[in-house]
Amino acid sequence: MAQDVKLDDALQRFETALKQFEGAFARSEEERLRAKTYQGEAEGLRIDRERLSGELELLRTKAMEFASMGSKAAGKIDAAMSRIRAVIHSNSGA
Repeated sequence: MAQDVKLDDALQRFETALKQFEGAFARSEEERLRAKTYQGEAEGLRIDRERLSGELELLRTKAMEFASMGSKAAGKIDAAMSRIRAVIHSNSGA
């Protein structure tokens, strides 16, 4: 009878320890999955950052090209206006 009580106590302690182990294992598995998810998200963000950086560089290049074309166009318009003024001035008899 005393041995039965000791065996029951030992089995109870074993079951408690097993439940604690299972709980710790489940938490560790959840943490591992969470870490893996964060790593995947971080990799996705890194890829997005690289893509956006490339797009930004392309847009900067295009903006510089447009600014250059705008300056050239303004210079040509100024030159044309000067020639028109010269023609008007020469035709006005002055």
